[in-house]
Amino acid sequence: MGPSMTLPSADLTPAEFRKRGKELVDFIADYLEGSRDRPVNHSAIQGFLFKKMPKIPPKDPVSMDEVYKDIKEFIFPGIPQWQSPKHHSLLPAGGSYASLLGSMLCDGLGCVGFTWADCPAATELEMLVMNWLAHLIDLPKDFHFFVQITPWVKSPSYVSPIVQTSTTEALLTVAVAAKRIMLDYLKLTNPEVSEWALQEKFMVYCSEQAHPSLERVCEISGVKLKRLWTDRQGIMHGDTLRFAIEKDKAKGYHPFLVIATVGSIACTSVDQIGKMGPILDAEFPKIWFHIESGYAGSSFICREYQPLLHGIDYADSFSMSAHKWMPVHMDCACLWVKKTAHLTQTFACEDPQGPLYIPADDKNIMADYRSWSLPMTRRFRAMKLWVVFKLYGVKGLQQKIREDVRRAKELEKLIAEDHRFEVLGDVMFGIVPFRCKRPDNNDINYEILKQINKTAVIKMTGARIGFKYWLRFVVSGRYTDSEDVKFSWDMIRRTTNKVIAEYTERQHNEDRCGMPDYRHVVMIGKEKRMDQSESKEEDSLHQLRQFESFQS
Repeated sequence: MGPSMTLPSADLTPAEFRKRGKELVDFIADYLEGSRDRPVNHSAIQGFLFKKMPKIPPKDPVSMDEVYKDIKEFIFPGIPQWQSPKHHSLLPAGGSYASLLGSMLCDGLGCVGFTWADCPAATELEMLVMNWLAHLIDLPKDFHFFVQITPWVKSPSYVSPIVQTSTTEALLTVAVAAKRIMLDYLKLTNPEVSEWALQEKFMVYCSEQAHPSLERVCEISGVKLKRLWTDRQGIMHGDTLRFAIEKDKAKGYHPFLVIATVGSIACTSVDQIGKMGPILDAEFPKIWFHIESGYAGSSFICREYQPLLHGIDYADSFSMSAHKWMPVHMDCACLWVKKTAHLTQTFACEDPQGPLYIPADDKNIMADYRSWSLPMTRRFRAMKLWVVFKLYGVKGLQQKIREDVRRAKELEKLIAEDHRFEVLGDVMFGIVPFRCKRPDNNDINYEILKQINKTAVIKMTGARIGFKYWLRFVVSGRYTDSEDVKFSWDMIRRTTNKVIAEYTERQHNEDRCGMPDYRHVVMIGKEKRMDQSESKEEDSLHQLRQFESFQS
């Protein structure tokens, strides 16, 4: 096709982009500010978009006004209000206007990261903000990035701080790297055993309350996972871990990775990392010790929470998700690994004979992120975190965490005033696990949660801890205040009153309409006298007929 036959560009002109971009900012701001007045849950049924929207894309372009119209008519009914002050489900969906500006910059700059040379700013800004965060959390110096170049040392020393998509990706990165280290060691000490036979005996340990994605992580890694018992508070103890490792080693298994949780998803329990560290440090070969703190990790920017990380010096890696509690949009999961070689030995795939070989320029000086994790290309995620740091400041970030905890403590006080409820332990973070204990019945709590979510006024989730079912109240919305907490608690109490009343009435009806005891029915109208044995046999037959008649 010649130049005269080419189609005009369907993209917006710079002038149109400026105009529509301003409209879009107003559209998003109006949506977020109105989240309080909308139903917190969606009203969609499965397949709702397939029934309403066209089956094929439009042939000709449409205006942005038509896009806004379709969003309001079709998209909005399928979106729950994650930023609503009445959304207390799952985990906080960290977000802020500062993070939105960072996301716009991330996408607008359009950078794709391979090596340092492909986008120096993306690589070095990620290294910088990860150092900022490590400093705020007060991680050991072994987790801080530093470059030490000396004339007699060709390669510098540095750790591996990296921003990833989610906790699942961080756990997968750690699992595969730990597996590679253990496999290389066992292949040297057991050359007669095949690699597949060695992998069949690999074992990962975590608590019952650890991240739910660990099953799929271990399945992808080709290793076995053992979830260990916890106490009533959901805490995994060091003695439990020691016993499990000794028992499995006696059976011929190869423990190579332990994942401890600080602030679990269900109940924010904190495993005994201070006691686990010495146990794993004494093992030979060394067992990789990973500390996962996806939700609670953000709270460690406040000094009062940092003692919970006592024992992190023994850890080989640490991960937290800034997008869960800090005002940062997904995706922004942060991972620190003490030794870069543990990652590069696993994920580096330099092939000069490959179809597209990209040399690692300045590899000995700056990070080469394509060799540190599963994806080779990266988004400019550090931009979101950097803008939030700049616009919030340390004091602003700490204030957000403390405000959420204060709201959770307010709810804890309200729950304590109602004798029907109990709270799981002391509330330390922004999640309050509680349950109705009178009557002590898991079905009651499940029904309470079902009725609450059915109203779409507030939204919550539940979790099983041990043999009990608990309700979870998450302080997540950035607009949540004390009045919202009181409103949600009042809604929970009224729903509980209704559920308990229905349960009591059902129990009363079952007791009143129970099965009659036919042994006490007096039989009359017998014309002939029977002996005692015949009488008993006849009575039994008669009772059986009456029971069958009653059932029919």
